[in-house]
Amino acid sequence: MATAFNSSDDVIERKIQVTSTGTASEALSDVYEISRSVQWILKGDFKRVALQFPDELLVDAPAVATKIHSEASEALVFLLGDTSYGSCCVDEVGAQHYKADCIIHYGHACLSPTTRLPVLYVFGRSPIDVQDCTTKIIQVCSEVGKTVLFFDTTYCHAIDEIDQILQQTSVPPVLAELRIPKGLKSTAVLAESAGPLQKDVDASEACLPSVVDSSKSVMCACGRKITLPDGDKIEDYSMIFIGDPSCATLINLMMTFNKCQFYTYNPSTLCCQRETLQVNKALMKRYYLIERVKDASIVGIVAGTLGIAKYKEVMDHVKSLFKAAGKKSYTFVVGKLNPAKLANFAEVDVYVLVACPESSLLDLSDFYRPVVTPLEVEFALNKAREWTGAYSSDFQELLPGGSLYVEAGESFDEDGTADVSLISNKVRYLGVRTAPEVSSVPSKEMVLRSDALAVSSVAENAGEFLINRSWQGLERKLGETPVAKAVEGTSGIAASYQHEPGT
Repeated sequence: MATAFNSSDDVIERKIQVTSTGTASEALSDVYEISRSVQWILKGDFKRVALQFPDELLVDAPAVATKIHSEASEALVFLLGDTSYGSCCVDEVGAQHYKADCIIHYGHACLSPTTRLPVLYVFGRSPIDVQDCTTKIIQVCSEVGKTVLFFDTTYCHAIDEIDQILQQTSVPPVLAELRIPKGLKSTAVLAESAGPLQKDVDASEACLPSVVDSSKSVMCACGRKITLPDGDKIEDYSMIFIGDPSCATLINLMMTFNKCQFYTYNPSTLCCQRETLQVNKALMKRYYLIERVKDASIVGIVAGTLGIAKYKEVMDHVKSLFKAAGKKSYTFVVGKLNPAKLANFAEVDVYVLVACPESSLLDLSDFYRPVVTPLEVEFALNKAREWTGAYSSDFQELLPGGSLYVEAGESFDEDGTADVSLISNKVRYLGVRTAPEVSSVPSKEMVLRSDALAVSSVAENAGEFLINRSWQGLERKLGETPVAKAVEGTSGIAASYQHEPGT
């Protein structure tokens, strides 16, 4: 009899049927743009080509690699499956481990700029009913007036046809173009096959997007470029998004253009609806996280990417803000983020995640400590920055030249700047505080306990937490471990190894 914590012996022999449906062989070349990929490889004279697939497209990976190798036989083609971070980002680190000359990224992409390797984006061809899509978008445009049309990258193949139909209407929407970063000179997507809606931009331009400057007719956000008529403001437009309403791209767009009304068209369900996400409530949650940053004494900076351009500069900038505020900061590189990994460090009060925009806004319900973005650290510790409601999860906009860049204001006083926490209603100090003088002569006078001093004591002795741990991580112990020859290990499964009796 099996219970919740044990099972019958036949579980060892149990088999799980896993079925996956791949792309038909006759459509493979069209969906994955084999000819365009081969042309790009030959034009760049690449010898080692990494093909990066998300989990949902891995079923087609062997067939795609075989087709590309058959047409570009001089190039060594290999697959990148399990990426170090989000599948929407280009895994340059994984590709460099195998000395790749370039990367072909398949599926949905966040279009974050890279710096090390040439990259070709192949978004795929998710099915979409163009007639139904245009009919429902025209209906929305006639009701709300001025609109901007966004789309998920996997529907890029149909946008030319959709845009041509919509431009014939009385109230055509403004189309948001994709901004595909070059990163390197040899990364340029072939113009003759990329399509008019996929604009290549230099790395310097891709790293400095402009978001909420409504005085300009051209603005960029979330890998998109919007060109408005002269004199128009983005607040006067409603937004229409073609794609899954639950995708991270839409959430980032709604947080960025938080003064605009959003509509979505889901090609999978043929449903067009008005989104009811309470953006103001979401922004207030982010404001709550700003207060948590101010209250924190020990902060962890988590590297959520190792390939996006200028991530090191942002991490250094965040460290300088914490240092000026008198807070201890530690850097963590944990790969793919999950609550269990961060729960190992109970002494850390708040984590700062430096990642791509689509990986930055997490569901914090399962995390032991809050996880914030670099912008929220800026709001908390940069005295020159004020909360205006403008928001973006793209950390590159905080750098000089970015639309949200604000030069650091005056530093905190040496004795600390005191204010009252909106969460705990206690007095907190921001800045480097001078240590109190300790007299060598014992005093019998009573001293009131200060919570601020207790926090300062913890911050100054954060290393003691690691020393007192029973397990401090893997220890190298160079020269202490004897060298042994490799031996054959056990065979079978953990429940019944072959050398055990009864097998």
